[in-house]
Amino acid sequence: MALSGLWLSVIAGSAIGLAGVLAILFIAFDLIAPVREARNANLAIERTCYERVLMREPVLVEVNVENHGPRIDRILLRDLPPPKTEVVKGSTSLFCGIPRNGEVVIRYELIFNEPGDYHFDSTAVRTQSMFGLSERSFSLRSQTAVRVYPKHLTKRVTARPAKVLGWSGITPSRFKGGRLDFVDIREYRAGDPLKDVNWKASGRAGRTLVNEWNVERGLDSIVVVDLSSESVPSVRDWSGRTDIITAAYELVSSLTGSGNRVGMLIMGNILKRTKPGFGTKQLSQIVEGLVDSEVGMIWSAEHIESFLEMFFRKQYRTRGGTLFFVFAQPSTRLLSTLKSLSEKGFVCNSIMVDVLPEEENALVRYGILKSDDAMFGMRYARAEAEYSVRILSQTCNTFLWRPAKGFRPVSGVQRA
Repeated sequence: MALSGLWLSVIAGSAIGLAGVLAILFIAFDLIAPVREARNANLAIERTCYERVLMREPVLVEVNVENHGPRIDRILLRDLPPPKTEVVKGSTSLFCGIPRNGEVVIRYELIFNEPGDYHFDSTAVRTQSMFGLSERSFSLRSQTAVRVYPKHLTKRVTARPAKVLGWSGITPSRFKGGRLDFVDIREYRAGDPLKDVNWKASGRAGRTLVNEWNVERGLDSIVVVDLSSESVPSVRDWSGRTDIITAAYELVSSLTGSGNRVGMLIMGNILKRTKPGFGTKQLSQIVEGLVDSEVGMIWSAEHIESFLEMFFRKQYRTRGGTLFFVFAQPSTRLLSTLKSLSEKGFVCNSIMVDVLPEEENALVRYGILKSDDAMFGMRYARAEAEYSVRILSQTCNTFLWRPAKGFRPVSGVQRA
């Protein structure tokens, strides 16, 4: 003990020895500092973001972190966006210090690449000692939900395909006017609108007469969206679901905007059905179902006819409704279903969603294929798509949908 005490006194008596002792003390303090900070840190987090946004539209996200505890000299904050998002501006990380009762803000913009519900969960936190010799990591939870809706990619969507296909229906249109050709003049009956009263003829006849018109008829239609796994191509995080949903949305928007009555059946991991209805309220209800849809094999194309008979009995029984099928790659089950429905008297229309360019980009982006191999694969995929069109044209009218270009008829049997 005496020798050790003499040794320490000699070291402390020299400048070099004293500096060494102080360095050891600083290192020891630096090693335990983050432990104290992590235990004593009283951080509060709040994330702000719009709850309802459009797909591929920049969305501002702000993460506010407040320190209600001791000063933190070095802290690394990293927000964790959900999958299938892309940061387009700013940064999700921030390295700084936070004084007592101070606050910092992480601000960035991102886009959502696919319709659906997205959930922000936590922000990663890493505190470091003054000299960065040690650190502690933990996370702060701040749950935020964002619902992403499909966006119109075609600048102008009209009912032009309706004229091409000769759409007709048994349901009176709600489109403003609702009258086509003058038929005759008849006696007034209770409930006739005043705008149909022929005042000149009524004055000459001495009784109330009204004009009779051919009532405009809208299409009674069911849109079937095939999201079964065998029909939806996917490459890692990319999926053809986005374009399929957008095409279905633009189709329904065109149909409802032209005064038609529209219902929907979505096949996939979740079964979604919407009874036929009119107007913007019906469109909103259908869009909500599209956002909630999931790709899967629980409900595949082989169940379509059974569900049409079960959920849309009147249209199925009278064969009065027109069917629209929206898909990317027609499976053998879908082709069989289309053939069966066509033979039973249904008017079927196929909307093929062209996802090949996006699929090629995904294959090249993830390094699965080189550019030369992708070109050969695209030629093969195009040939396969053309063969599918020939098969489909034997039983139904076929349209091709491309992003920002809309619907283009490629073949059809032209039945009303």
